[in-house]
Amino acid sequence: MSKILLDEIIIPKRSKVGLFGGSFNPAHEWHFQVANEACKSLGLDLVIWLVSPHNPLKDKTILMPLKERLKGAKEVATSEKFLVTDIEERIKTQYSSDTISAFQGSYPTEKFVWIMGSDNAAQIEYWKNWKSFVNGIPLAIYPRATHPLSDIDDTLGKYAKKIDEKNSKDLINRATPCFTFINGPMNDISSTRIRSEK
Repeated sequence: MSKILLDEIIIPKRSKVGLFGGSFNPAHEWHFQVANEACKSLGLDLVIWLVSPHNPLKDKTILMPLKERLKGAKEVATSEKFLVTDIEERIKTQYSSDTISAFQGSYPTEKFVWIMGSDNAAQIEYWKNWKSFVNGIPLAIYPRATHPLSDIDDTLGKYAKKIDEKNSKDLINRATPCFTFINGPMNDISSTRIRSEK
């Protein structure tokens, strides 16, 4: 249990919560689209945007200051069901597996699902403690044009049960490891492109 986490983030009892982690370097409309579609298709009460201090798989030299990324994410996350936070910086969790353990240990009556794009899902075998992560929380994956869902199906399907999209509202109640795909329009906008156009 993390006192810092409990003091910082108030989650009503028995809520269904999506954890949406990322660098948000910067946040943009695709991030909103992912969180919004996930909220609807998974029947979530809340989506917590976890603005990461630093993604170990990304170049730290191109990372905007955390304060700027947090501010930008708050400007994009325009829904009463969204909460934007840099809590990982304060509870000192660098890896997603540690973050989900902190949330699950601090909020035992709530249910959690991890929301991610197919670009991140394609790299999951490179994540620190990735098997522990996959076993620890249901995964909801949104398509990106650069990373077809068929490839993700091949990768994750070896380790986790795929839940059909028509049953996605039940994902959060399923035994892990499990995953589903979030139906929604693909968007080729990226933080990399936005940075290059500045």
